[in-house]
Amino acid sequence: MENEVKNNFNNGNSWWKPVMIFYVKTMSWIIIPLILGIILGKYVGKSTGNQVLFFAIIIFSFLITCFGIYREIKKYKKDLEKNGKQ
Repeated sequence: MENEVKNNFNNGNSWWKPVMIFYVKTMSWIIIPLILGIILGKYVGKSTGNQVLFFAIIIFSFLITCFGIYREIKKYKKDLEKNGKQ
């Protein structure tokens, strides 16, 4: 197994690139909406004095995160099925 990995690496076969791209895309769908939601929610919460809006924005950003992760998993699964049939 170790020799196979070394051979793939030395031959230029980047078997790990699709996995790393998937990881980075998924993590960005987790981090970016939630951080933006927290910043926007704190601003709206302080300016209006309404904490319900803060939590509504956080929940909305979480839903965006769930949608983005679902979309990335769906794309990744489609790519795996396409590459598996070749």
